[in-house]
Amino acid sequence: MKHLFKELAEDATSPQMVPALALGLVIGVLLVVIGVSFAAMIFSGPLAPLATRGAGLTLFGAASLCGFLAVSSSFRSAISTPQDAPVAVLATMGVPVVAAMGMSAPNATFATMLAAMSIATLATGIALMAIGHFRLTRFFRFMPYPVVGGFLAGGGWMLVKGGISVMSSLSLNVESLPMLFESVHIWKWSPGVLYAISLWLVLKRWSHFLILPCSIVMVTAAYYVAFHILAISLADARAAGILLSGVPSSGLWPAFSISDLQTVRWDIVFDQTPIMFTVVLVTMMGLLLNISGLELGSGTDIDFDREFRNAGLANTLGGLGGSAPGSHTLSLSLLCSSSGAYTRLAGIITASVIAAVLFMGGSVLEYFPLPVLGGLLVFLGIDIMDSWLRATRRRLPLSDYLVLCVIFLVICFSGFLEGVAVGLVITVVLFIIRLSKVDIIHDSFTGLTLHSRVNRSIPQRTILQQHGERIRGYRLSGYLFFGSASLLVETLKQELRKTPQPWCILLDFKNVSGFDISAANAFQRFISSAHAEHVRIVLTETSPRFISMLQRILPIESIDNLVTAQDIDRGLEACEEAILTEYTERTAQQENAADMLFEQSVDDMMAHLDRQILFEALVEELRPWVQECHYEGETLLVEKGKTQQGLQMLVWGSATATDGDGGTRLAHLRAGDVLVPQAAFAPFVAREHIMADSPCRTVLLTAQARLLMEQENPDLALRLDRYVISSWKA
Repeated sequence: MKHLFKELAEDATSPQMVPALALGLVIGVLLVVIGVSFAAMIFSGPLAPLATRGAGLTLFGAASLCGFLAVSSSFRSAISTPQDAPVAVLATMGVPVVAAMGMSAPNATFATMLAAMSIATLATGIALMAIGHFRLTRFFRFMPYPVVGGFLAGGGWMLVKGGISVMSSLSLNVESLPMLFESVHIWKWSPGVLYAISLWLVLKRWSHFLILPCSIVMVTAAYYVAFHILAISLADARAAGILLSGVPSSGLWPAFSISDLQTVRWDIVFDQTPIMFTVVLVTMMGLLLNISGLELGSGTDIDFDREFRNAGLANTLGGLGGSAPGSHTLSLSLLCSSSGAYTRLAGIITASVIAAVLFMGGSVLEYFPLPVLGGLLVFLGIDIMDSWLRATRRRLPLSDYLVLCVIFLVICFSGFLEGVAVGLVITVVLFIIRLSKVDIIHDSFTGLTLHSRVNRSIPQRTILQQHGERIRGYRLSGYLFFGSASLLVETLKQELRKTPQPWCILLDFKNVSGFDISAANAFQRFISSAHAEHVRIVLTETSPRFISMLQRILPIESIDNLVTAQDIDRGLEACEEAILTEYTERTAQQENAADMLFEQSVDDMMAHLDRQILFEALVEELRPWVQECHYEGETLLVEKGKTQQGLQMLVWGSATATDGDGGTRLAHLRAGDVLVPQAAFAPFVAREHIMADSPCRTVLLTAQARLLMEQENPDLALRLDRYVISSWKA
């Protein structure tokens, strides 16, 4: 609190004070007019006699929201007020309430509307506080853009419709549409629509912040000039519905008393629950958009969770006074920021102007022409529809833009609830279709292009080289659901029909983010088909839950055909074992199979023997300078992170190199291999664990011994370096 007072005191004596005062006064008057317009929109048609009392509710909310968020928002020049979209939704409550209660008891009708509005705003406040408190905005920031655009464009239409209703005193629907163009009504609303269109066109050309307030003054003055010329008294103008009427001179607050709540028809209030839910949803989306716009437009980092929490508290306060819900206003907040009034004083002064009208008298509002108030609503609606129906056409793909338009049309002809439902259904369907078209296969390979790190005998390597194409591997990525899984399974089934037919199919799930039960069912069908074709299936890095689901739905014989491995290297090892087993079974009855394999392997055998002879001769020559090391099985030969001080070569036995963390196998070493080649030339920190598979023996050439060898036998040192480098590259 001390920090806040210090900040306000510094701003009050800074150059920001003058623009903050000017903008605060202008915006305060503007928000009073807009607040009264919102009240006239909610309490329109048969409810019009209650509009002045309703203005007390909307102005209370405007003062509460603007004042509270001015001192608590992370965006210093935040201007807040009840928002147009939720007001447009709340306006739809009037028809069912009047239909159920009529206007024979206006106090009871007003109290029922008050209770419904208050509950909707309180629910909104509680929802926003919960989202902010539990830091859930990261989940709500991913609302589909076309759905949001359709909702907001629909809100713009509701504002246009509400503005015309305010000016004509008619509840617009199919039945009342012909009446709208009767001479008794058309002269009431047509000037306001003309004013709205003209104001919109001017502001599209020039964006000075004084245009809007000056236009209000000019149009209001024009009406009074017309009254004078046509000799129309103010009383006659109010009676004709051109000026607001019934505004109490003592102020607009309190707009209700505790005794009024005794007349509430709670059954009718709770019938409005679907509309209340829509109000919460629309307000939340509007808040998300406005905060995002403030962050983008000002280049200021904004804490979304904090803004939601504070907006929730402000709406809870406004709901206690029966206000419509609201949040930050994007355009006015950015106007203050860009005009040199990035200070909380702008919002505080604005709230003070609204509060002065609310508590000290609202009779001045009776001099506002209804076409000005209704025209402002129509202007806001046209601007919103232009932003979301015209401007977005260039930015959105055609399919997304059509979704936006469909939602807009459904809202126009059916209502917000229907628009919400249709929008979500269309978005989900399009999402599923698009996601189903995403190839879940990241890449593919065969046993010829990728093999395990297990050291195989030369005959085994020959077999795997000849039949490596029988191993088909696929790295999967993304989310497996009924769409993507079905597409993947169809692709895999086609592999079963190819020539040559695979003997083993490996599926790597390392980059699969999740799955649903339909994906498991799709895989169950594929695994059963593979079993019928005697094709083994190997799954690597699969979640235990997915394996458990498969085991519950697979036949026992198919489970036996399924192999799981902790990583792709061990999965490849399993595939290679399957290939070797299949080869052995298929050639068991062939008399010359062993001879053919020998002929195919003889060249590799000779090359291996030559390398082994070279290595053994090299070790024998190195004997004066090396020391022998003996290791038992499962013993570390090299520890990851330890500095190796010399060259170590495996003379007898085998060992396995792993990453040392998850046990991922990096290489399989055998006699003749160099353990850490880099250490042959300088001290080197080992990057992997090397563990003996069974008892083995190595020779170690230390740095000191190497220096001595280079002095006594430089030719041997050169041949050793050549061998190390060739082994390293291999």
